[in-house]
Amino acid sequence: MGRRNQILICASSLLLWALPAAAQVELDGARLSAAGTINAGYSGDFGNLGGSDHGIDVGGSGSLNGFYYNPGFLSFGVQPYYGRDQSSAASGSIFDGSGYNGNVAIFSGSHFPGTINFNQNWNATGLYGIPGTTGLTTKDSNRNFGIAWSELVPGIPSVSAFFSRGAGASSLLGSDAESDSTSDNFGVRSGYRLRGWNVGGSYLHQTLNSNTPAFFEGDVAETSNSSNNNFSFDASHKFPLDGTFGMGFGKSDYSSSYEGETSGTNNGSTDNAFANLSMRLWKFPINATALYESNLQGAFEEQVINGGGTPVQSSLSPESRTLLMSVSTSYHLLPHTNVNGYVSRQEMFIGGQDSGFTQFGANVTFGLLKRFKGLTATIGANDAADRQGNVGIGLVAAVNYTGNFGHWDYSGSFNYNQFVQTIYAISQSSAMAYSGNLHRRLANGLSWSLGAGGSRTAFEQVAGNGSETESVNSSLSWRGYTAAGSFSQSNGTSIVTPTGLVAVPGSLVDNSIAFSGRGYGFGIGGSPVSRLTISASYSQSNSNTTGQSLGPENNSTEAYNGLLTYYFRKLYFNARVIQFRQDISASGTPPSRVTTYYFGISRWFKLF
Repeated sequence: MGRRNQILICASSLLLWALPAAAQVELDGARLSAAGTINAGYSGDFGNLGGSDHGIDVGGSGSLNGFYYNPGFLSFGVQPYYGRDQSSAASGSIFDGSGYNGNVAIFSGSHFPGTINFNQNWNATGLYGIPGTTGLTTKDSNRNFGIAWSELVPGIPSVSAFFSRGAGASSLLGSDAESDSTSDNFGVRSGYRLRGWNVGGSYLHQTLNSNTPAFFEGDVAETSNSSNNNFSFDASHKFPLDGTFGMGFGKSDYSSSYEGETSGTNNGSTDNAFANLSMRLWKFPINATALYESNLQGAFEEQVINGGGTPVQSSLSPESRTLLMSVSTSYHLLPHTNVNGYVSRQEMFIGGQDSGFTQFGANVTFGLLKRFKGLTATIGANDAADRQGNVGIGLVAAVNYTGNFGHWDYSGSFNYNQFVQTIYAISQSSAMAYSGNLHRRLANGLSWSLGAGGSRTAFEQVAGNGSETESVNSSLSWRGYTAAGSFSQSNGTSIVTPTGLVAVPGSLVDNSIAFSGRGYGFGIGGSPVSRLTISASYSQSNSNTTGQSLGPENNSTEAYNGLLTYYFRKLYFNARVIQFRQDISASGTPPSRVTTYYFGISRWFKLF
């Protein structure tokens, strides 16, 4: 047994057994309260990669909270846990997870409050994200530490500062690859009220170092080291006609180095400024905004880097800037009917060419409360023109409906936007989302529900770019028994990050990866007798990836899960079995197959 396990067992033992049972303990000015759960049982596991083992399993979780002298002076809490795997009815992890969470607050009742937060976990179950589906199972460990402090003395500028540091590692089951990352964040902000103005400024520094392995055959391991600095200033003041005026500017710069299929360095900077004005003219609320961005490519690049991705090769010129101005208003025309109108102008410089773009539109939102009670709808249109003439007409529509008819309850929504210009002024876009739910109460306590939904986003000038998802689910319940099933699928374009694929518009980047995935699952559960709960579930997901450096892949995850829990007074009798299989077809390693089982008892304690 390692030193880490010995420390956690000793801490749990002290927390759960050694302290006297009382309502609260006071020790040299410190008041403490503690509670926890202890579990003991027999567990085992076997698989194709790690052999097999079995034996007596002891674990638990606890919570120790308290304060010294006064809660506003010093308060603290710590929550350790050990052996949190299938022995916990709420967990169901295939790994033996352990760790702790903690927090300290000092001077929280004063003008100089501060906090400290820390956590660590080992062998946690995580996901390598595939947009729109369950994703691939990973084994994760990470730690985080953060400290924050504020000065809030009336009459002088306020100051708040924080620092955080994190590190993590993740291995994808079915592959021998492991990703890891470290990050540091430091920020400070100050605010002051001066002659009616609320002014503020901030500084943020971030660093991120990540190693993304070659998860799939043909993929290339990538290492990225990046840092960025952000400066900002903002001010706001009341304005006549019940209005408010605000403005600000910012500057950010980033630098990164990366090694992978290509290697090199990347750096840039972006300046931005904004102004907004809101007021009321008679019955018309007016909202006006102006936004300037000096480097569109740099702004997008910085978002990718801060999200853990490697720098991308863009189809845009490195030199680009834009100025966006817009004005909008609305009017309450009739009961339950509102009219909204807007006009916007965007001036752009991209790839050595100047261009302009004007868009205006209106929409009507109304509710039908008599014949179709519960129905609200928004219908509108917009038009756009550039220096060469009219560009095109777009549509805006949204419908929401909820109601019931006899024993039927139903709801639905639909949203559609076409030809809505993005801030990056790259191409026209469209988005659609829909959902619906149906519920039926049947005889003898039987009820049935059905739900479905989906979404689609696209940049219409480039066919096939964007992403789409669809899902459907249904459940049947009767007197404490439930059966449920679900299905989902998705496809689109993405980029690779250490935590998974992130969907992006494919027209923005050249090194994007096409993905598709689908998954389904079903489960049953019930309580045949008082205090006894039984449940079982099955799930399967499949995904494919295709990119410039990736050949077609077929990745699959399959899991069976069974649980039995019986409650008697303060004792829980638990039994669980999990069978898990994950196959990364082109990883070069055998599929990962693991079966774990456990049966034992657990008890909750209120120690003091």
